[in-house]
Amino acid sequence: MQSLPSGRHTASNPGRARPRARSRRRRVAGTPYVWVILVGVVSALVGAVLVFGSQRQSALYATSGANGPLLGSSVLSMDDLAQETAEFGHMSIDRVYYPGLPSANAWTTGLPAANESAVIVSFKALPTTILSGADDAVLTHFFDTAPTGHPIYYSYYHEPEDNISAGQFTLADYKAAWAHVVALADAAHNPDLHSTLILMEWDLQKASGRDWKSYLPGGGIISTLGWDAYPAGSATNQNPQPTPPADFMGPAIAASESVGLPYGFAEFGLSTSVGRAAWMTEVGNYLMNSGALFASLFNGNAEYPTLQLTDSASIAVWRSFVSGSGGSTPAPTPSDTPTSTPTPPSTGLGITGLALDSATLASGDDNHIMIDFTMSQSADVTICILNSEGDVVRILAKPDHAGGLVRIPYYGYNGRGQLVPSGSYTVLVVASNAGGSATAESTLTIDAP
Repeated sequence: MQSLPSGRHTASNPGRARPRARSRRRRVAGTPYVWVILVGVVSALVGAVLVFGSQRQSALYATSGANGPLLGSSVLSMDDLAQETAEFGHMSIDRVYYPGLPSANAWTTGLPAANESAVIVSFKALPTTILSGADDAVLTHFFDTAPTGHPIYYSYYHEPEDNISAGQFTLADYKAAWAHVVALADAAHNPDLHSTLILMEWDLQKASGRDWKSYLPGGGIISTLGWDAYPAGSATNQNPQPTPPADFMGPAIAASESVGLPYGFAEFGLSTSVGRAAWMTEVGNYLMNSGALFASLFNGNAEYPTLQLTDSASIAVWRSFVSGSGGSTPAPTPSDTPTSTPTPPSTGLGITGLALDSATLASGDDNHIMIDFTMSQSADVTICILNSEGDVVRILAKPDHAGGLVRIPYYGYNGRGQLVPSGSYTVLVVASNAGGSATAESTLTIDAP
């Protein structure tokens, strides 16, 4: 599959191609900070404060901090970093692209150092040039001056698949060049430098016709796998779909585990704002329990503007996950945020009449309860079942549900198909569309056999 000069992939891969990073001009928009106590399950009534019990303050990132992935976003310039910090708070990791070799000031005044955090940083040079030694001085300086204290996931020529297919360089030369680059990095004796092979998740699909392992250099020189993973249609903005994360991230996790390498997601994103807040809630929750080391949102560029988060609901979702990831300091409240509970925006989306047909569920066999409520508009619906500790044990998703009465059954199982134990649970309903979001909650007692 050949990459076009613009970096856009051919139509033969409408759902899995990745956007190439380019400089972009960001729209600076007011984004009133939404306090999301139930992190990740964001109803995100724009500017509203959602107050839940203290036991649920850790919901959806129970594995955050040192045990959870580092979360952040792509950054393409200093202005871009400032804008995304304003939107998401200080990120525990960011994604930096060099179209060629790293700059000499990378670790002083350059973009990789600017966030003062872990970083996924990639650079490019033809394998034959790398193997000639012509770039040794530049790369040696880059590795020797790299700081310690946080992970640096460096990647030589990320996503080489299309370049190899197009004959720009050979697979053999690419893997040999990787070995040369890693030898230079190892000479710096910096334990925080991690050689990271970044590939397309598309390689794992049968339709790609590829064997992803063929791109993996031997000899144990790669320490980490990075994946650029997109839901169907998002990379080319051709009928983008809020594909469940297990479908487009799960194969990458399985592939990584099959070769015993740690992994992360160097890029992901949804190329439409419709239903994106609920989708990002699902993705964030999935990531927190995925075993990934990192995950970086690809936040659009001039060529792929639809991947940029422009809706306040989605921004609030990712901000809430970022604030709880990797030991990050929670993002400060912007100075212009009201201290009192603001009036919810008049989006027209609302949830009324949430009721369970029984307050107690005797789970097992075909027993179930019906979750009933009414939506004022069509929206994507996500229902989270939370235990008494605030952990999400099951997510029920109904994308693009019509407005009016909604009836959804729940049978008392967790996401792995196991009956949840007896106890008190919370049913949280999140509805989201292009105009905004709304939530409602109720309590449920489960009596397991």
